[in-house]
Amino acid sequence: MSTGLMSIGLSRAEWVIQTDCTMADMTTDFLIYTGIGILMCGIGMIIGYFLLTAYYSRRFLVIGQACSDADSIIPIIDELERES
Repeated sequence: MSTGLMSIGLSRAEWVIQTDCTMADMTTDFLIYTGIGILMCGIGMIIGYFLLTAYYSRRFLVIGQACSDADSIIPIIDELERES
């Protein structure tokens, strides 16, 4: 094994140090990419929550107006049938 290392110009100590740095870099990269993934997942959940809240708030106002115009709860029942 030492002859192979010597052929590329590295002593065993240099090869060990270089390997350790590479493993540390891989661990750092893994942690960075994992953190970015978790952050993007959280941001996506927050944006999704706000978009769905806005959508269903609008739907509630439309159904409320329809109930007010019809003076009954039939539009709510129709909406429940449509959504389920």
